Amino acid sequence: MLVNVNPLSELKIISPYKIVFSIILLIASNLIIAKEYKGAEYRTHDAFLYGRFEVNMKPANRVGVISSFFTYHEITSTADWNEIDIENVGRYDDMIQFNPITRNQVGHERNHPIAFNQYEEFHTYAFEWTPDYVAWFVDSIEVHRQTGEHINGLNLSQKIMMNIWNPEYANWVGVWNDYSLPTFAQYDWVSYSSYTPGAGNYGTNNNFTQQWTDNFDVFDATRWGKATHTFSGNKCDFIPENVVFKNGKLVLCLTDAVNTGYTDVAKPTLVWAKAFENGNIEIKFSEEMKKSSAETVSNYIISGATIVSAVLSKDLTKVTLSTNNFIPSVATNLIVMNINDIWGNIISTSVKTIIPTYIPEFPLHINVGGLLVSDYLPDQEWDESLEYGFMDSGDGAWPSNIQIANTNEDLIYITDGEATRKYNIKLPNNEYDVTLMFAEKYFSSSGNRVFDVTIEDKLLLDNLDIFAEVGKNAAYDFTTKISVNDELLEIILSPEINRVVLSGIKINPIPNSVGYNSNQLNNYELLQNYPNPFNPSTKIEYTLQSKSKVKLKIFDVLGNEVGLLVNQTQEAGTHTQTLNFKDFGKDLVSGVYFYQLQTENFIKTKKMLLLK
Repeated sequence: MLVNVNPLSELKIISPYKIVFSIILLIASNLIIAKEYKGAEYRTHDAFLYGRFEVNMKPANRVGVISSFFTYHEITSTADWNEIDIENVGRYDDMIQFNPITRNQVGHERNHPIAFNQYEEFHTYAFEWTPDYVAWFVDSIEVHRQTGEHINGLNLSQKIMMNIWNPEYANWVGVWNDYSLPTFAQYDWVSYSSYTPGAGNYGTNNNFTQQWTDNFDVFDATRWGKATHTFSGNKCDFIPENVVFKNGKLVLCLTDAVNTGYTDVAKPTLVWAKAFENGNIEIKFSEEMKKSSAETVSNYIISGATIVSAVLSKDLTKVTLSTNNFIPSVATNLIVMNINDIWGNIISTSVKTIIPTYIPEFPLHINVGGLLVSDYLPDQEWDESLEYGFMDSGDGAWPSNIQIANTNEDLIYITDGEATRKYNIKLPNNEYDVTLMFAEKYFSSSGNRVFDVTIEDKLLLDNLDIFAEVGKNAAYDFTTKISVNDELLEIILSPEINRVVLSGIKINPIPNSVGYNSNQLNNYELLQNYPNPFNPSTKIEYTLQSKSKVKLKIFDVLGNEVGLLVNQTQEAGTHTQTLNFKDFGKDLVSGVYFYQLQTENFIKTKKMLLLK
């Protein structure tokens, strides 16, 4: 793997929310101003120069939370900064972050995709630190290596540390919510092996010698200390009470100021629920739930639908409902009750609107890092309720008079999503042509910006150097065929040298592929009713690709069927239906309603507004 010192950081455009993880001990031992939240940090008394450092752990599964394993040189100025990190960021279940932070607080971060959900079970993470390289390992396999002058500068002894905390930087870790409390990071063991090149018995080329392993059966005060400090950018104070030993594990706790330690008296929260095309519904809870109550079907109610089964995920925070007579494209309310978490706390009866399925208009174009331009949608930050968006990014804009070679879409390439770690796009299950759009507008030589691109768990671009491909101020497009099987396209960009850039995304379904729906090329179409708003009548127009059995249904905002406007076989072509609510023989109130067109291979829903 290629990694070098980060010249962009010297230009002060390295993400500020990342460098704060480098722990500035602003307040030591005696806290001057107590913070609202309480975290934990566990650290060795001794410091180590080089070696192999390993941990077996399961991080905290919460958005807005960091669980870590790292080494750190205690400093008196940033000129002496030496730190090597493994960071588990709670908003990602499929990615971890590595970062050596060198003198003057310069970071060299790598967000690395992993092929498992890190919250389901314990995994072993490690790094080897030598005078020539730092290499990171996941379950004993080397996954990333950095060399170069910045690694040569990691030459100060460092203590082994672990902590759990909630940063103030939502762009990095996600939006914090108090319902995330309490949460716990669990550590099964930690080991240290000294660097003994040519004379060892462990690690790469047997260049390391195992010195000790702590299985965390009890607190070893001769080796470890419990921190009592905080630092800038941290929402919590570290307190000894939140360092707990339980069942042969070290448990670091993040709590409120009252209920500290390894305990939970808070009721769980229903965070969101979203629908899938097959009628399944995925529900997210704020914490780990008890299997028997979470899988009791009678604890869930959806008006007009039958719930067939409920299955709890391995990480214990999500439930998948299978249903009958549920319309996934209509926003419908879900009622949840009588479910308890693993501590026995019972959820309050909760109502949440199910996020409906989304079928975009194709071709789908996104202007990453930019605004609405022509048929390119504007960039936005990801949320489960949205159709697409970035996770952890910064926008970069260049002068509009820059001429971009190899394209006539200059306006797309002069904006970037800088440092984008992940991009999510909701899509129907299908095969797609996906095009990623890049342009190098800063560097004037190769080897200065290099990164990887992983799409749907497949590494498709390894060590991409845009300048080496096409030079400066020139468009570089990468197109690949991708199969989406879970209604979400996931793109991960991982830096090797400096920050990643991404200017645009283009997506088209592949005709005649498995799961292909001809509606996605507009052969079927449901138009917006006109007039809208209306009273008491409006017209609904739709197009059929071929002769089809058609149902045109009307629903209220709760998903209850109000009426059936069409129920017959119709010929291919364009059809217009007049809707008059008086024809249904019901006294309907003003408000939002939905109309849904169904055929054998097509379903689409649109919203309309009745004013009386």
